[in-house]
Amino acid sequence: MKFFPLIAKQQTLPNIHVTDYEIIDVVNAFYQYDYNAAKKNEISINYQGQANLRSKDDHAPLPLLSYVDPNIEKRPTFLAFRRLMDYYNPMVGVQETITQKKMVDIDAFLLAIMNTTIAKQFFTFLNSKNHPYARDRNTLVKNLKQIWFHPYSRSKGILDSSGFEHVFMGEIKKNKITGLHNWFRFYVLESRERNSNFDYKGYIVKGLGAIETIKFSWKGYYKKIGGFFIATSPEFDFFTFTLCFLFRRGSNGCNIETNGCPAKVTVYDFRYNNQIFVGTAYPNYEMITEECKIYNAVNRR
Repeated sequence: MKFFPLIAKQQTLPNIHVTDYEIIDVVNAFYQYDYNAAKKNEISINYQGQANLRSKDDHAPLPLLSYVDPNIEKRPTFLAFRRLMDYYNPMVGVQETITQKKMVDIDAFLLAIMNTTIAKQFFTFLNSKNHPYARDRNTLVKNLKQIWFHPYSRSKGILDSSGFEHVFMGEIKKNKITGLHNWFRFYVLESRERNSNFDYKGYIVKGLGAIETIKFSWKGYYKKIGGFFIATSPEFDFFTFTLCFLFRRGSNGCNIETNGCPAKVTVYDFRYNNQIFVGTAYPNYEMITEECKIYNAVNRR
């Protein structure tokens, strides 16, 4: 499968009316049927100290994720996701290499996530809105591949980035970490590079097992505030971010709920050569209410 050719005419995305309540309901359904997600006994979080945004002090000598069940990586979507991790160079300004094997593994990842209940729910919702991406399964896959995986330039015209690389893998630009909004990618880097190359510095907001907001360093560069869903499957993150990309791009954000707590996904597009791609996507809590805390104490999966 090849990427769509870049076009001369400015691309636009359909302007389809979707209410906040509809988005909340869809994401809640994603969460309910996230069968590949890590269960409560399959992952342990060690928050340690609260990080100071104004300093580089380390308030967490140990990893954030003290335990992740090794069987999680054997689940089909995690396995396909893990295979993509070694293909990407995090340095913006260095052209990404596109090999036949990389393209095959991208297709394998898309196939794996498309065979999930979450993907079926996503397709059904788009179809109910007469969205052109949902004309049929192949059309959806082609467009997902385009908006997430098509390479584009963040620096001097060099094809050094993509939405998937930025959000799921992480990048380094102008001496700062950008993107990297996936808990399993964070875990792999944390467990693989347990030295000065990757270091959790402490939490910003304790996430009640749904969204974590933290500080960390990678290859000597810092991410002062980073956020990701915790314990979710790759398909949950992928389709939640895509839903918000299609219907709630921009600074107003995409209102959702996680474990009964009001939250927001912020998604920005990236425009390159007249086409629209995913630029970034990340979650954060709107507020952690007492009702939310009580709900999580009882219902956290």
